[in-house]
Amino acid sequence: MVQEVVSTKISDAQGAADDLVRQLRGNPDSYTAVIFMAAIKYDFAALSVAIKEKFPNCEVIGASTAGEINTQGFQNDSVVLTTMTDSHTKVKGVLVENGSKYPVANKTDIEAALRSAGISCGDPYSHTSAFAIAFINGVFNAEETILSNFYSIIQNDNFALAGGTAGFTGSEAKTFVSYNGKTTQDGAVFLFVKTSCKFDIRQEDIFNPTGKIIYVTQSDTINRTIFKLNGKSAKSIYAQQLGVSESQAESMTFENPFGRHINGSIHIAALAGFSGDGSCSLFARVVPNSTLEMMHIGDPEAKCDETCAGIRQVIPNPKFTLLMTCITRTMAFGRMNIASSIIRKYQQTFPTFCGFSCYGEQIGRVHCNQTLVSLVMGD
Repeated sequence: MVQEVVSTKISDAQGAADDLVRQLRGNPDSYTAVIFMAAIKYDFAALSVAIKEKFPNCEVIGASTAGEINTQGFQNDSVVLTTMTDSHTKVKGVLVENGSKYPVANKTDIEAALRSAGISCGDPYSHTSAFAIAFINGVFNAEETILSNFYSIIQNDNFALAGGTAGFTGSEAKTFVSYNGKTTQDGAVFLFVKTSCKFDIRQEDIFNPTGKIIYVTQSDTINRTIFKLNGKSAKSIYAQQLGVSESQAESMTFENPFGRHINGSIHIAALAGFSGDGSCSLFARVVPNSTLEMMHIGDPEAKCDETCAGIRQVIPNPKFTLLMTCITRTMAFGRMNIASSIIRKYQQTFPTFCGFSCYGEQIGRVHCNQTLVSLVMGD
């Protein structure tokens, strides 16, 4: 397995594509797959077409970002492109359109892409030599729906998936994903990977459980809103758990998200904010009559060390690394003045790497927030 990572800040779509290809060492036809991540300032549709034209015989997927990651650090206003090259790895992509309304309509296309990659639906051992990369549009709150649809098709809950919700910057809520030059604002792009290489997909959570358990009395699952916790307004109970006033609680949401207990693990549901009626908006679904645990931020640098060490135990010789980290983490690392330290830890662990700041992360069939999802492949 060989990975190349290149980047550009040329703002014109065609000029950016030209610059990216100029920096690559190999012939465009030599790559197994191409993945690009682009700031929202770009004409994403034009960029997707321009990049695909450079790699006519490759599977090409892309996503808009809330910031890009390369070996130089956390970036903005750029395009980062990475290649995957391995003669023993087979890939196939698929675009899911109208994902928030009609995800099941793409069932046949997903099945065909899986077959093309050599992955059989219903095979209980498919996860031993295959996985999926998924970029899902934000804005439409469709991550859980798209993941549920995919796992109903693959019929193997152990099948690994590493994903990130496409991001954006600025006040206009819009995100893009693309496959082979075709773009959508409501759906997802999957890249199915069948390989003999070792691979590791994991999630890094920088928050610690506090033992404070609260009960979801009333929530709107689809719109990701909690109205009542422990029988009272969500805002009042949240503030009570923190021991602060309701006005103080509004500025403490990043450091104190909710934890959901799913399949024996805790997964973060980030708070988007509070409304005047005391309800709480989230970036992930929380079902009524469930329990949540209050979480509190730990030591991000120590957790990064733990993550990197864990990856190196499984993949002693990393060859391909893709990182999808929540934009709130990126912003927090900047406020804490540890962004450079985090990047140095990646530099010491991986020969090269890239990724993007996203609006949510997917690991397997779970959508969550304020975490890092990493995909690392070795020999």
